[in-house]
Amino acid sequence: MTEEKNKNIVLILNIILIILGMIGFIISLKNVEYFIYYTQDSNIFSLIVSIFYVYYLLKKKEIPKWLNILKYIAVTSLMVTFLVVVFILIPMYNFNYQFFFFTGSNLYYHLLCPIIAFISFVFFEDYEIKSFKETLLATSFTGIYAFLFIILNILKIVDGPYPFLQVYKNGVYMSLIWFLLIVGGSFLLSKIIGRIKRK
Repeated sequence: MTEEKNKNIVLILNIILIILGMIGFIISLKNVEYFIYYTQDSNIFSLIVSIFYVYYLLKKKEIPKWLNILKYIAVTSLMVTFLVVVFILIPMYNFNYQFFFFTGSNLYYHLLCPIIAFISFVFFEDYEIKSFKETLLATSFTGIYAFLFIILNILKIVDGPYPFLQVYKNGVYMSLIWFLLIVGGSFLLSKIIGRIKRK
């Protein structure tokens, strides 16, 4: 595949991500409380990154390294959303696939955006992940979110919003385990994404 054709595919996929992300954002505006959720926050972050990506592609400018790293963070975060939904939330809520994948903004934020972002980044976007630091940075969004909301739960400013962040319900020990599982899982996921991309 030629470099020009590859860039056109990346452009199209990122335009699609912007459209889908905006639809999800508009739907989420019906309830501003949704914006405390990792799902919404990671998708808004991804939306902003895709807008910058499209800007550089349309201007036919080289994608700067900082933007490629932000894209790596965004894709890792979206895949965390997708996998947490599949392996934690859906089993927790009686395998309600209809709600988690096809209701409201969930169609875009839980399913379409993560899959399209993953395909674009891993198979078409021209960026080689070379260092451990980059892999660690890809986990930063998840780590900051988890740390912040555990603190907010301890201070009783926020309850959850996810069951595994409810410190007083789960206890300190289980909350710590959940934190390590989610952040550690995010790091492992970022390594897997990097490994697949290098192939």
